[in-house]
Amino acid sequence: MMDRLGIAIVGASMRSSMMATYLNEYPEQGYVTGYYDLIPQRAELLIDKHELKDTVIYPSLKAAVTDPKVSAVFIGTSDSAHRRPVVEALKAGKHVYCEKPMAITLRDCDAIMAAATAAHSVFYLGMNLRHGPVHEKLHEIMTSGELGRILTIEANEYYVGGRTYFRRWNRLRKFGGGLWITKACHDFDLLNWFAQGRPSRVYATSSLSHYKPIEGAGPCCRQCAIKATCKDFYDIDNPPNKLWDELGEISEKVSGHPRDLCLFNSDKDTFDNGIAVVDYANDIRATYTCNVVSARSTRQMRLMGTEGSAEGDMEEGTITVWKRFSEEKRSIDLSDQVKSSHGGADVRILSDFFHCCRTGEKPRSSWADGRASLEVGLAATKSCDTGRPVILK
Repeated sequence: MMDRLGIAIVGASMRSSMMATYLNEYPEQGYVTGYYDLIPQRAELLIDKHELKDTVIYPSLKAAVTDPKVSAVFIGTSDSAHRRPVVEALKAGKHVYCEKPMAITLRDCDAIMAAATAAHSVFYLGMNLRHGPVHEKLHEIMTSGELGRILTIEANEYYVGGRTYFRRWNRLRKFGGGLWITKACHDFDLLNWFAQGRPSRVYATSSLSHYKPIEGAGPCCRQCAIKATCKDFYDIDNPPNKLWDELGEISEKVSGHPRDLCLFNSDKDTFDNGIAVVDYANDIRATYTCNVVSARSTRQMRLMGTEGSAEGDMEEGTITVWKRFSEEKRSIDLSDQVKSSHGGADVRILSDFFHCCRTGEKPRSSWADGRASLEVGLAATKSCDTGRPVILK
């Protein structure tokens, strides 16, 4: 029987809740030793909700990363706050799982990479989509040569839940870098993985087309005069996700930030729809569309090659492959593998994290991959701000 790993969780968030859920389902992998959060009551809530036994609330980051019971640290803070806990955990000799993106500035990325290089432990970046059954199978088809030389890649993301970013910290660049980073880093990492080349030029265009100020709306849903007719009304008495609401209620009592902040009238410096075009040095072109004003949530990808094409839908769990100069077409059904979060990717990436911790094997996404996805996201942001393409060196 393998040794169970003690996991300290930094940041009592919905994403870090994923780790506790996983360990309850796969207790042979490890257990949560404790939580550290700037608002301890959030940690108390997650300990209670997940019915965690002998789990402590650490009084400081130092206490969390130096606990001798801890083998690995899960970083689930806001994106802008990754650097310090990652570096401190690596210096303490702990394995680290860091939620994407690695950071929102190249300076923080480089500091993390320096700490990871000096450490003798695993630094694992949570680029979970590489582990999703649909994208994994598409990558296998592409690398087999069946599609010939890839010419273009198209990635689309439609996310109903993305509208809630506009009442959360993700709506402000200072916390998440904007949607080209906090959200699109996933997809830029996929494009880089599939293109197998260096991104050389980025052009992007975006707009806050829908979730912009409207007359008559209140600062938050509970104080809104038009809530009866607003389809985006958030009912704190009947929330769609009870745990998310309870975490938000705790934070609201401490910070005063309403968890039902108006999606339209909230201050924000990002977009609700955008398209990025990425040129690669190996003569591949890729596009990525992000739209959070959507009727459904899914990610789609299309690969167009000289010998054939393939497309997949993450939500449906389907892949279709066509051959050029032929009526040949085949469908692949992965629907039974995509029912859990992020199209089945979360369980698979956490399993791989524990495997890497035990074996020392390298993660599928490297530190350099994390930095590369951030570079594209920063370039897309700059392109939108200036209206010009950005050359990457």
